[in-house]
Amino acid sequence: MRYVILLAILAMLSIASCSGGTDSGAIDDSTQVLLDKGDLDKGTSSVYVDPTPDWTWDLIAGQNMLAGTVSVSNDEDTMYVTYNMGPDWPLHEAHVYVGSEQPDKGAPGKFPYKEEFDPAVFSYTFEIPLGDLDDKSQVFLATHATTGADGNTETAWGGNWNNGDPTWDFVWGKKWGGGFTTRVMPMPDLPEDTVTYRGYHFGTMSYWNVRFFDPVTLPPGSFFQGGIEYWAGWCVDKNHSMYSNRNYEVTLYSSYDTGIPAFGQNDNYDLINYMLTQRRNNGSGIWDQNWNNDGIKTQFQNAVWKFSDGIEPAAGSLAEAFVNDAIANGEDFIPGPGEYYAVILYPDTSTNNNSVRAQMNIIEIDP
Repeated sequence: MRYVILLAILAMLSIASCSGGTDSGAIDDSTQVLLDKGDLDKGTSSVYVDPTPDWTWDLIAGQNMLAGTVSVSNDEDTMYVTYNMGPDWPLHEAHVYVGSEQPDKGAPGKFPYKEEFDPAVFSYTFEIPLGDLDDKSQVFLATHATTGADGNTETAWGGNWNNGDPTWDFVWGKKWGGGFTTRVMPMPDLPEDTVTYRGYHFGTMSYWNVRFFDPVTLPPGSFFQGGIEYWAGWCVDKNHSMYSNRNYEVTLYSSYDTGIPAFGQNDNYDLINYMLTQRRNNGSGIWDQNWNNDGIKTQFQNAVWKFSDGIEPAAGSLAEAFVNDAIANGEDFIPGPGEYYAVILYPDTSTNNNSVRAQMNIIEIDP
C-alpha cells in the first residue's frame, strides 16, 4: 500500500501545472500600485476597432478630425499598410512613405507608394516588399489621404489623434501633419509541420527548459547545457497542465503573427515581449535579478500570467513591479537587434483533457 501511495505522489510531482506559483518575493513599500490598463486591449486614440493584433495609428483629417485608422503589420516578406475609413470619410487618394530614413518633406506626391480611387473606397491595403528596406530596426512611415464626402474633401495624415490635438513622431517644419516610426515585426521562417519538444521544470533561467526533438532551425536565443541545446520557456496557459520530461507536439508561431489560431491570440504579447527583453538583458532596477533563482522565475511567471490569463499578481510583489513596468513602457513593443520576443509553442487544442494536451508555452528568441 505504501508503494502505491509513493508512486501516486511521484506521478503528481512530475506534473508542472500553470495553476501553480506563488508571490513569495515581496519588494519594498516604494513599489507603485498596479497600474490600470483597462481591459488590456491594445490601446489607440481611435474610436474604430481593429480586431487583429497589429499596430494601429489614427488618420487625422483637416488637422483635428478623426477620419479612420492606418494599421501596419508584416509577414516574412511583406509589410501591409491598411487604411480603414470611417463611414463619413471615403478614401479618394492614398500615399505612403516607408523607409529606413525620415523623409525630408511632407510631399505625398513624391511618396513611392500611391493609389487613386474612383469610386472612393473605405478600405485599402498597400503591400510593400520588405526587401525595399535597408534597416528594419527602425522604420519611418508617413501615410497621407484625401478623404471626404459630397465634394468636400480634406487632407489627412496618419498619427495620434489625441482627442483633436494630434501628435506625430516626426513633422516637417511649420507644415501640418507628420509621420510615425515603428519596427518590422519579427516573422522568422518557422517549420510548417508540428515539432516535438519536452519541457523541464524549473528551467536553468526560466520556468521551463525547452528541448526540441525534431531538427528545428530558429533565430538565436538558445543556450547549451551538458552539450544539449535548450530554450528558455514560460507558460502562457494557466488553465492547463503538462508533464515534465514528456514529448508533446506543437506548431511554432511568432507572437507577432496575425495568423495564430484563435486559442493562442492575445493582444498583450507586446507587453510580455517587453518583459522578456528586460529580464534577458538583465536591465537595471527591478530587472537586475538572479534569473537562476526559482523564486525570481516564479515572480516573472506570475507577471506573464497577468498578461496571458488575467491573473492578478500579489500586491507589493516583484511580479506586480514587473507588470507595472511593462504597462508603463511596453505598449506596442517590437524588438530590435539584441532584444527578445516570444515564439509560441501552440499545442493540439482538440481536447481539453489536461493529462492529454500540453499547455501553451513560449520560448525566448532574439530577432
